[in-house]
Amino acid sequence: MAEETIRNAHYIKLGTGGKWAHSAITEGKLRFGWSAIPLADLHAPDWNAIRNRLALEHRHKGTVTSDTERLRDIVTSTSDDVWITFHDSRLWWGRLSTDPVQEDALSKYRTLLNGWRNDDVTGTSLTMTRVPGVIAQLQGFRATVCSVRDADALRRLINAQSSPAYKRLEASHSQVVHDLQAAIRGLHWKDFEVLVDLVFRHAGWRRRSMLGESMKFVDLELVEPITGEAYQVQVKSKASVNDFEEYAQRFSAEGCRRLYFVVHSPTADLAALEHDFEDVELVLPQRLATLVTDAGLVGWVLDKVR
Repeated sequence: MAEETIRNAHYIKLGTGGKWAHSAITEGKLRFGWSAIPLADLHAPDWNAIRNRLALEHRHKGTVTSDTERLRDIVTSTSDDVWITFHDSRLWWGRLSTDPVQEDALSKYRTLLNGWRNDDVTGTSLTMTRVPGVIAQLQGFRATVCSVRDADALRRLINAQSSPAYKRLEASHSQVVHDLQAAIRGLHWKDFEVLVDLVFRHAGWRRRSMLGESMKFVDLELVEPITGEAYQVQVKSKASVNDFEEYAQRFSAEGCRRLYFVVHSPTADLAALEHDFEDVELVLPQRLATLVTDAGLVGWVLDKVR
């Protein structure tokens, strides 16, 4: 998988309100306006003539200069550059072919080398939830064309690469999860039960049994408030494969959708278990520590192991 390089990066709005976006993307075209500029001037290119024509449309000198430079970006851009736009809650990108500016009934345009793409080099869709803020904010740009200032962020996005900040945070997060596993193992059994309860309740589930009740089979019963489905949780400080299998075999899905078996100190055989129980899920220390971190409960654990 070859890495995509970027000499320059530009954003373009495909018509007012994106009115040309569908046509441009399906036809592999970079559509733009400036209808008063003749193709001959763009093909020449005659930038003095173009600037003079723009001056007839705009009194503001800054607008004339800006429009001239943006047209220059479009006309002179090569396949070394990347152009991006936004449509249908996705980022689209492409490179221009060597064909000159053309015009049809809709607008002027240049053709793209391989059309518009809305995925990265791994084939993963570039939905807006994946686009970093420094790129996503270009959706609010009011004019037609602008440079993408952080071209390196765009390069990483297209190449499915992580930013330096992400790598540092990921390393820190992994260390916290690792250290939490040891800290959780040091909790009193009652505090461990409370911690598991807090983790599940943070996920939005409601407890319908009280901690400490004399239930023979489970420690917690929870209800998912939107669907009304019930879940059971068994909390163990230590457990083996035999312990897990006993609970898994005794669990009945009648009345409850799933049983979670949570343990902070599993035996080696349980830690390595690959089980086939459809309705019973084993939650081991690493996953539990991750859930604690995601729930913002690190401070709670710190208070208990101080």
